[in-house]
Amino acid sequence: MELRHLRSFVAVAEELNFRRAAERLHMAQPALSSQIKALENHLGVRLLERTTRSVKTTHTGRVFLDEARAVIAAAGQAEQRAKKAEHGLVGTLRLGVIAPNANAWLAGILRGFRQHFPGVQLSLFDLTTPEQIERLRAGELDAGLLRPPVGFPELGAKLVAESAQALALPAGHRLVKKRRLRWTDFHNEELVLGHPRMQHGFYDAFFAACDHAGAKPIVAQYTNDIQTKLWLISAGFGIAPTVATLAEVHRPGLVFRPLPPGLPVVQTMLVWRRSDESPILTHFRACFDGVERVRPKAG
Repeated sequence: MELRHLRSFVAVAEELNFRRAAERLHMAQPALSSQIKALENHLGVRLLERTTRSVKTTHTGRVFLDEARAVIAAAGQAEQRAKKAEHGLVGTLRLGVIAPNANAWLAGILRGFRQHFPGVQLSLFDLTTPEQIERLRAGELDAGLLRPPVGFPELGAKLVAESAQALALPAGHRLVKKRRLRWTDFHNEELVLGHPRMQHGFYDAFFAACDHAGAKPIVAQYTNDIQTKLWLISAGFGIAPTVATLAEVHRPGLVFRPLPPGLPVVQTMLVWRRSDESPILTHFRACFDGVERVRPKAG
């Protein structure tokens, strides 16, 4: 049974006339009759009752007509969806995001992407950099926003954002009132840090600067996610270096201050598999072309 057989039957069932149905389908009447006969033989049923003067559908034909219309409509929808998919207009983009990038900058990127490609569903995953790299390599993510380095030749990467580092500390902490922080100020200060397996070397420059100044901060608490880290800091468990973009969202009991100079900016990379030829991914990558890389500072 082929779609052309279904279309032929629907035309005859709706016109109840072989000549008009043949004209509607732009085909010869004998060829149309052959297709209807082939369809009935395939199904083993009579769909039409024919006389020299009239054509009408049988009971079976009327039931089959509804099903044939549904199949033709579904085939048309599948055809249109396939054409849209070829141009990246429908489908799903699986995007990994590290928590600090869930900010107004990324919201603007995603808003613009959705406005241009409303048929694409975004599936967002809050994942650490190592988790994103693992899932990208396994084909479980299409793209990721993460911290460098990437370190795998099969992954493409593009620098899309930069942020200064800042100090997060509880309101009322002794360092809040200092006009300018120095690295020696961190001696014996308790830190609340993300777990090392999640941070991808984020704290290395901070500890190196402290060590160079002779300061020995104390790691008092590890956390498994950024929200818990900030909550514990606001509760007075300690202080921590973090990205300045986190200061964009007001959190009660939490204050951000600029760190002493000398730390590198924190980079965000857009990463994808080089072998992925998805047009959706191509469109998404283009959203970052010409976007200014922000360097917010904590106030």
